[in-house]
Amino acid sequence: MLIKRFVFGPVATNCYLVSCERTGQALVIDPDMRTERDLARLLNEIARLKVVLRYIVNTHHHSDHVSGNGMLKKATNAEILIHEHDGWVLPEPWQWWSKMVQADQRRPCPACGGASTYFDIQKDQGKAILGCRTCGFKFEIFASPPADRLLHHGDMVVVGQIEFVVIHTPGHSAGGICLYSSREGVLFSGDTLFKGTVGRTDMFDASTEEIVRSVRELAKLPEETLVYPGHGETTTIREEKINNPYLQN
Repeated sequence: MLIKRFVFGPVATNCYLVSCERTGQALVIDPDMRTERDLARLLNEIARLKVVLRYIVNTHHHSDHVSGNGMLKKATNAEILIHEHDGWVLPEPWQWWSKMVQADQRRPCPACGGASTYFDIQKDQGKAILGCRTCGFKFEIFASPPADRLLHHGDMVVVGQIEFVVIHTPGHSAGGICLYSSREGVLFSGDTLFKGTVGRTDMFDASTEEIVRSVRELAKLPEETLVYPGHGETTTIREEKINNPYLQN
């Protein structure tokens, strides 16, 4: 198995190209390409490796993990996979964001901390904008094609000779998942488990209790398992059991 990490988007999201060396098949996890230049970087690597992209797997529905779905599917015709609880968000993400804005009208600007935030839905352009009138901050939220396959806990995602089991890990989102290969000893943890911490739980459909329960289930995996998170650096289950405060008794 070959793993190539790209860092895309305004919040430095890890996008992984995972390929089977023996069969030349591949999948991409959490693409946040927002420009043709970023897309070209990924497509050039796919061409260099001479692999065929079969799947685009989203570990959850948040915009910084799915914004490249549309352009990547158009370029490769790969199938989009996401958990059943998050799939409904993809075609019209502003529905979820509207619920979040309504749930917390006082949410400050993530850039300047001011209270002059706004939410502008532009359906005709397939996007919405979360912005700030004070500092000019803008975060674009792009629609995605609908999922080709909805995942469930225990499902298998097979690319060539590599088999991943889907582990449902709610907490950061209702349909958050991790992909685990026991044979390869790797876990792609999305925004559930990071080096030294866990995903944020201050959104309307998130839960601190659930994410703690989820990461403690992940802690049962073999300690030598390599963890590839949605942001930040790679870690191991052993390192997290020692250093991550959410995994302490």
